[in-house]
Amino acid sequence: MFRETITHAGGHTTGTANESHASYLLRRALRRGCDVEATRTGGALITWTVATFKPHADPRILARAIELAPEVPVRTFTDTMREDLALIEATPSARYELVDDRRVIQGDVWQLPPFVTARLRARGLVVEDAHAGILRLSLTARLALLADRHRTHTTAPEGWHRPAADDRYGSSGLNRPGRRHGLLHGAVSAALCSCGELEAVGGDRDEARRHATAHRRAVAAAFITAELGARTP
Repeated sequence: MFRETITHAGGHTTGTANESHASYLLRRALRRGCDVEATRTGGALITWTVATFKPHADPRILARAIELAPEVPVRTFTDTMREDLALIEATPSARYELVDDRRVIQGDVWQLPPFVTARLRARGLVVEDAHAGILRLSLTARLALLADRHRTHTTAPEGWHRPAADDRYGSSGLNRPGRRHGLLHGAVSAALCSCGELEAVGGDRDEARRHATAHRRAVAAAFITAELGARTP
């Protein structure tokens, strides 16, 4: 279950959304060209802009958003948790079994102990098909894992610095009266992702952040298309 917060012209409206409705919102957002990002707590942020044209007033571009926040936020993943969730995701026949009157998650050739099973259930990371009795990862778990695989950051610009000793041209003229006392200013910043697929360079840190945001939105769109069956225009 998710807490749904809608930002609109009148302010904010809050409500709840089950997994089915949250999946629908994500598919619709992608079809309509909205931007979507997965959050590391297991939710998602949908954003878009609208233009207003009022008589005798300048047109304005206003931000709109839908935030989906899981009722039980996902905390930091450990390597063991990632491995356990990967096992469940890769096993179509994963199910609950009772061993000595304690519930365990059972795969074809593996079994998760009771305390691990209880932890995954309590955190809402696995859900059971009521008819087939098969386990799968919840939408919360999949969104959190997506955000966990794509942790972006930007590097700090070099700022004011002295050119390298062997740079005969970088400091040319900088020591003249009124100049910068031999210093150069570097504003370049790189955007990187833990997935290793993003290595973009921006003229400044704001531009690098835009590269990082675009990457997170791109992987979220790919996830919604592949995992939730969205169809883009």
